[in-house]
Amino acid sequence: MPMLASQRSITSLNLARTDGRSLLFLRLGGVWSMRELTQPGPNAQVRWHRFDLPGGGSRTEPWTPMAYDPRTRPWYQAGMSMHTPAWIQPYAFYTTQDPGITYTLPIQDQSGFRGVAALDFLLDDLTARVWSAPPTPRSHCLVVDTLGRALILPKDPAFQSTEARRKAFLQPLGPGFLEAQSGLVALMDRSESPLRFNYRGDPMVGLVTAFQGLPGIHWHLFLTVPEEDLLGPARFRIWSLLGLTILSLGLAAWRIRHIAARVAGPIAQLGAAAEALGQGVAPPPFRSNILELRSLDRALRQASQILTDQAVLQRQLEHSQRMETVGTLAGGIAHDVNNQLAAILGQLHLCREFLPEAHPVLRRIQRAEEATLRCAQTTKALLSFSHQSRPELRRMDLNTQVQETAAILDRLLGGRIRLTLSLAETLPPIAGDPVQLEQVLMNLAVNARDAMPQGGNLNLRTYLQSDGQVGLEVQDSGPGIPEVLLPHIFEPFITTKEVGKGTGLGLAMVFGILRAHHGHIVADNPPGGGARFRITLPTAEAGLWSGPAPRTDIVAAGAHLAGRRVLVAEDEPPLRDLLADALTLARVQVTPAPDGAVAWRAWQAGAFDLVLSDHRMPDCTGLELLGRIRASGSQVPFILVSGQGLESAEEGLSRDPNVRLLPKPFDLPRLMALMQELLST
Repeated sequence: MPMLASQRSITSLNLARTDGRSLLFLRLGGVWSMRELTQPGPNAQVRWHRFDLPGGGSRTEPWTPMAYDPRTRPWYQAGMSMHTPAWIQPYAFYTTQDPGITYTLPIQDQSGFRGVAALDFLLDDLTARVWSAPPTPRSHCLVVDTLGRALILPKDPAFQSTEARRKAFLQPLGPGFLEAQSGLVALMDRSESPLRFNYRGDPMVGLVTAFQGLPGIHWHLFLTVPEEDLLGPARFRIWSLLGLTILSLGLAAWRIRHIAARVAGPIAQLGAAAEALGQGVAPPPFRSNILELRSLDRALRQASQILTDQAVLQRQLEHSQRMETVGTLAGGIAHDVNNQLAAILGQLHLCREFLPEAHPVLRRIQRAEEATLRCAQTTKALLSFSHQSRPELRRMDLNTQVQETAAILDRLLGGRIRLTLSLAETLPPIAGDPVQLEQVLMNLAVNARDAMPQGGNLNLRTYLQSDGQVGLEVQDSGPGIPEVLLPHIFEPFITTKEVGKGTGLGLAMVFGILRAHHGHIVADNPPGGGARFRITLPTAEAGLWSGPAPRTDIVAAGAHLAGRRVLVAEDEPPLRDLLADALTLARVQVTPAPDGAVAWRAWQAGAFDLVLSDHRMPDCTGLELLGRIRASGSQVPFILVSGQGLESAEEGLSRDPNVRLLPKPFDLPRLMALMQELLST
């Protein structure tokens, strides 16, 4: 209503849906009313809502019958046949029978045509507007449509009354109609414009022109002006010419200034955008109606996007290089630590060999061995992080692993996240590496914690799948994973965290660990909300584990190894001395060598039943030593010890039945068992 009341030219507003229901806002005598219609057709029902009553009130009248269907009206029919708003041919309005013209707006959305909105304008109101601003006091104006019907009447005594104008509107021009009004009919057959003619002895100037640029409007304007009104006396003509000259110069100056502002402003914006681009900042918003300048703006924004993408790729490359450096450093640290851990484990074992079973020190030695083994698990995690080791799969209980990890997660998650365990009973054992599976759970839990800064729930659930494999589900109550990232969530450098707060490598490492376990993981957003990760792991019965490592006591091994000649190549003195002492205790003839080159010379000078060699040594590595010995034609048993993974060489070494790999740190019983296995074949 405020919009309609502010537009004095609008007579009414029609709104009609495809089902025929409609609203009509109508202005009568300056007061607005609204007609509501339901059940269009012969049984239509209408009621009026009266607004702007005295005192500012309103009134709703009862429903009354009225046979009416807005879909039969010209404005609705025209709206159905159009795709864009347009004017339609003038016609008599249904409610008041006043002649007028309608601006029709078809209403559509994705589902199709919804209805029509129509704004009505009275021809009488349009005529009154033309009469209020004549070009000259004695000029006459007439507007007709393509059928020659009168739409705007000239200002003439014959049309002073409202009733006379209502009869004249939409009447075709011709003899007997408008013939006596200022000679306008005489202009209809004259093609040249402007033209000069005499009417009733007065010289006249006539103009015939067509309206253009309004959709649906095909009108012609006939304008006649007495020459005396147009030119006036000589003084008036001179001043008029001077005024027109000044006006023309003013318009030209305004146009120049307008063009300068229209071009200079956007060019300054483009300059600021280019400067921002050079500083690595996104260009500011740009507005211009000039096509070429908009093209330059698009080019600058494309360049900005390319530079942004390059910067992201550069950060990812630098991060990848840092991660590679960290991995290399972790591998080197793990190798050196594993050497010391192997020496510690060996010395502790030798101490137990010399102590009676009931000695009170044995308990302390056992605790020291347990601490050493936990440290060994840490180095194994470092190697896993740097992808320099593969998991040592063994038979294990997944429920036990989840419970042990949950004890750590309680401290990691803090007090705002509730951790819930739902563990299935009688789960079959799986083939897994406890250290790496703990890392999987830790990574998923940390991601869930970061997704719920205000707190929430984290559920860990184990279950037996229908295919016999063991399932592990990790679900949080956070916002979930964006759908656009869900298909790529396990790819490197994909993260849901803010820039600078996530590496995008945690889930990629989880995916790699589970693939090495011959399992898999999927992520989704369950209907209840949050993010869910479902992990599948094969059971130990699937044949993916080699069972517990064989163990043999040193004293018991002496019965089988006594008199054997063993070449030991180890560059770490404490570990080399330990191996020499342990093998000597098992009555083995030991020849120690500080590196591979010395070991090769010792091999050439003597005869040996077995070679025990570290891999990472100066001058000649363990693999190189093995290659030289095999090149000499010897198939002597060979145990290759390494504190780093040898995945790249494992496939080739597995084809040699006389070669065994022994990862550091190792305990002496396992070493003795491998030596017995090789020397008994």
